[in-house]
Amino acid sequence: MATLQLSNIEKTYGLVEVIKGIDLDIADGEFVVFVGPSGCGKSTLLRMIAGLEEISGGDLFIDGERCNTRAPKDRGIAMVFQSYALYPHKTVYQNMAFGLKLAGRPKSEIDTKIREAARILQMEHLLERRPHQLSGGQRQRVAIGRAIVRNPKVFLFDEPLSNLDAALRVSTRRELAKLHADLKATMIYVTHDQVEAMTLADRIVVLDGGVAQQIGSPIELYERPRNLFVAGFIGSPKMNFIAASVVGRDGSGLRVTSEETGELVVPVEDGTHLAEGAAVTLGIRPEHLVPAGAGDCAIDAAVELVERLGDQSLLELRTATGTTIVARADSGSPIKVGDAIRVGFALDRVHLFGTDGQALRAWPRNA
Repeated sequence: MATLQLSNIEKTYGLVEVIKGIDLDIADGEFVVFVGPSGCGKSTLLRMIAGLEEISGGDLFIDGERCNTRAPKDRGIAMVFQSYALYPHKTVYQNMAFGLKLAGRPKSEIDTKIREAARILQMEHLLERRPHQLSGGQRQRVAIGRAIVRNPKVFLFDEPLSNLDAALRVSTRRELAKLHADLKATMIYVTHDQVEAMTLADRIVVLDGGVAQQIGSPIELYERPRNLFVAGFIGSPKMNFIAASVVGRDGSGLRVTSEETGELVVPVEDGTHLAEGAAVTLGIRPEHLVPAGAGDCAIDAAVELVERLGDQSLLELRTATGTTIVARADSGSPIKVGDAIRVGFALDRVHLFGTDGQALRAWPRNA
């Protein structure tokens, strides 16, 4: 397998900057996911690593070798696309063998590699079928098998599950996780689905506007988002945001107030200085809002929508100021539309963001 280093990578189309100076080190055997909304630059960044897009600025190193101008076939990568791109008239075996035949590999080597890949992917019984005889999940496994037989240094996945239905997405996602554990391969995966990112990644790169907004483990991004964008993107349902203002300083914390929560003291990073009256944003995740007002603080609201999900219920609430927030409740909760309720939260679950969108909250070292 291989290490990768992206040093100030940039991509421009004329005067339009698409990727704006990405720095990233990927360890040997690491599973890294690029995630973000449509148009954020994640697929463009992946294609630059693959050699399908020219690098406008910066350097790309694979195993310590600069690969900016190296042809895709010479980079030691294999790419799995959203489209399966299988030859319809060829069998599964022939589809997997095609690239190796073009490379002039011996028949015995080709056969060994195909059968080993089929064993890993549990599709030995499919080798003589043609694509039209396969389900969507099976076709995607063939595309992955075609990558495995090349024994690449790096696997690249460009939204490989997007064409699958919900059940197949879950099962194939599990297969990918098992595949990474078995191969111990370096993998880079692009998706707009933050659930895929959270469940698959060793580390996640959250992209927006061609900028890496935050790079970290799934739990780090969830518990300690660096800015409002990451806080709102990671987590489902997304974090609730409440407008507030600074009242003053209290030891290591800021005293802030909002019409919904009243006054709170939130610990902030050293060196944080905001004037009295400065606007800030409070962030509270739905799962940290507890009906019946249990917790350090509470918010009064009216129930506008109840979504029964079986194991839990999502409550869409409207506060007296017209702010919409979402809370979670037990599946057996009797709360219904039109009820006036109080939801509570613990102060140590509150996030705080400045007017520039950057996080201000100081978290304990073990958080």
